Amino acid sequence: MATTKAQDGVELYYEVHGDGEPIVFVHGGGGNTLVWFQQVPHFSRTHRVITVDLRGFKHSRCPIEHIHPRYFPGDLLSILDAEGIDQATLACQSLGAWAGMPLAVHHPERVKRLFISGSPTPLHSPPSWRVLEQATQVWDFRQGEMRSQGIGWNRETLARRPELVFLYSQLKAQNTPGFRAATMTSEAVRIAPESLEEYAVPTLVCGGAHDDFLTPTVHLDVAAAIPGCRSYTFQHAGHSPYFESAQEYNEVLDDFLRTT
Repeated sequence: MATTKAQDGVELYYEVHGDGEPIVFVHGGGGNTLVWFQQVPHFSRTHRVITVDLRGFKHSRCPIEHIHPRYFPGDLLSILDAEGIDQATLACQSLGAWAGMPLAVHHPERVKRLFISGSPTPLHSPPSWRVLEQATQVWDFRQGEMRSQGIGWNRETLARRPELVFLYSQLKAQNTPGFRAATMTSEAVRIAPESLEEYAVPTLVCGGAHDDFLTPTVHLDVAAAIPGCRSYTFQHAGHSPYFESAQEYNEVLDDFLRTT
């Protein structure tokens, strides 16, 4: 467990597990450091695993006016600098792409690989941006209804693994309120497609075939808009493959690490 200061003075919480080539896991809007419990034991056997609480989540508390994804890339840089890491693989879930993708675009020397799951990303591409705008409206105004209806989950998982769904809700409850999903579409965080003309960071974008919070195919639209990007579909997962299909998620990320 460690903390470091962001440039604006916000204290950022993160954890380090294991030794080796660094991987930073960046959670989504319903997560924090705890949600990676199925990844940390696996990858920390061979890698230096860092999990973070994005500002405004769990232990990285800050004033509401400072809870905005425009700060996320700089926060990630602050953590890499605090740990003396020149370059790391970034594994980003959903909202986490607002930290990882801008870093890969604007500071590619700090990102060895970019692995994204369940995210339309801040890349301003028309197909994925339409999905993003709709999803952020749903997130801000219908969170309770979404949970009760199981939106974002494979319905078979809901029926077969109610304890897993309950655990997710309990981990999410560790976060303090204040984040607004509408900030994800602000002009301050948009990445213009022309910014990717010389993009060369090895990138893999994944999504779940049962993701009805976004769509089952938005990750394919994102991958098509990123030069040289690979894509992968988790056939039995919804919005959070790392949580629902953890073994498969770990295998896909392991393969990405080996082949890039």
